[in-house]
Amino acid sequence: MTRRRSAMLGVLLLGFGGAGLTGACGPPLDPEAVDSCPAPAETPTDTSIECAEPMPEACMRYRIPILGEPETDGALRSKYLAAFGSACYMSEGPLPTFDCFYKREEMTPKGKACTDAQKIAKIYGAAPYDEGYECEAVGNGDYTLQVGPDPAIKITINYQPAPLQSSLIEIKTVPTEVSGPYRNLVEVTTVKPEKDFNCSSGQVGADGMPLSQRKWILEVNRKAHKGEIHSDLAGFTWPCKDEKCEPTTCTEKLVLKEPSKPPVYDPDEAQVHHVVPMKDPRGCPWGTNAYKNAAVISARLNQHLRNKVPPEKEVAQINNVSPYTQ
Repeated sequence: MTRRRSAMLGVLLLGFGGAGLTGACGPPLDPEAVDSCPAPAETPTDTSIECAEPMPEACMRYRIPILGEPETDGALRSKYLAAFGSACYMSEGPLPTFDCFYKREEMTPKGKACTDAQKIAKIYGAAPYDEGYECEAVGNGDYTLQVGPDPAIKITINYQPAPLQSSLIEIKTVPTEVSGPYRNLVEVTTVKPEKDFNCSSGQVGADGMPLSQRKWILEVNRKAHKGEIHSDLAGFTWPCKDEKCEPTTCTEKLVLKEPSKPPVYDPDEAQVHHVVPMKDPRGCPWGTNAYKNAAVISARLNQHLRNKVPPEKEVAQINNVSPYTQ
């Protein structure tokens, strides 16, 4: 049966940023298109660690009314995720829900939100909705979709605040917390979704200047590896393209280059990466500046992972890295 739930309840799943790539092939590149909602660059650009708090805004999105109780039914949740991808997610909070939210550009008479809504009953296992109808604007921001022969048989696609996506990543249907190698570092700044690692670490560098979280993370990494910066995802593989733009497989190197000054993109340069991205696939606040959400990786891998829900193998590998000490 169709569920009607409060828009103010929390919703699940997790975002990051990466430095952009330009130009033709050259070094192996990520073959996938960059998400239309780019996250802030991860290249070190610290000029201040005052960390002003942005004014919170409601993340308004379109919610299609799915069937069943996927919050507790892992098999059904997997079906929705397989069919609709990252549009669907579990929310954060004491009473998490599982819903599917869409951006404004996906809510058109024949857009993704409408075509996905027509598949809901079939995915759930009920009698399929009638096809061939287009979504119609109601006038208050919502849309309706006729799903039966009678014009009165319709579902409503609501325009409402999207709850914060859970930072737990599903590994074989088990929600798993990201707990990276910097998890033991002491937090001295406010931890919030969509916050970069440019806030104060409470530490002072060799030059007597205060260190941002990003610079402190890199310093902790260096100390653990006798002055070198090592990737926390060394050996990680992903699909990319070679110098001739042919499909190949990239492998993350162990030793990374020092960040350039001033910042200039280098695929082998060390960057501090949000495992759970700062923004979710809908462009809403998501990953935080908590140390457990940080990983040092190459700019090339960071570009591949940007704006994506963290792959299971990334979270599994990150969680297995021994914690660094302060």
